[in-house]
Amino acid sequence: MPAQRARSSRAISRRVEPLGAFDPLVAPVTGLLLGALGVLSAAALLELSRTLAETYKGRWFAGNGRDVFHVAAVGVLASTFFLNGLPPALACFVSATVAIFPLLLLDSLPARRPPRLAFLVALFAVLAAPPLLEPRSIVDACNAIARSLFH
Repeated sequence: MPAQRARSSRAISRRVEPLGAFDPLVAPVTGLLLGALGVLSAAALLELSRTLAETYKGRWFAGNGRDVFHVAAVGVLASTFFLNGLPPALACFVSATVAIFPLLLLDSLPARRPPRLAFLVALFAVLAAPPLLEPRSIVDACNAIARSLFH
């Protein structure tokens, strides 16, 4: 009896996706439009963070206050990825991964606002393109990695 129970639990565990299933909440075209809006919003939030830090240099906002805008940018991207079909945990992970590079470069970008904003938009667009254009493959690949690591 224990051998049968072990076999049935293995069969069940093979059907359950470790990180969740691909389940888009919007149509693909709507998802791309929301993705473009998410990319623009994330870039604008990082730009606002940088501008306010320059304006209020030396105050609380220049340090910890900027994190509010950084978290909001990651949240906007996570909600966009979630609507495009990524499970919630994977959407948060992917959005944080996408935002790391722009955040690392934020303080070394040009001082003038228009080129800085254009660079942020382009950077976010390039980094967010894979999960926006092929969300199913991202989910499948991450689930395959999780299965190979934990099963």
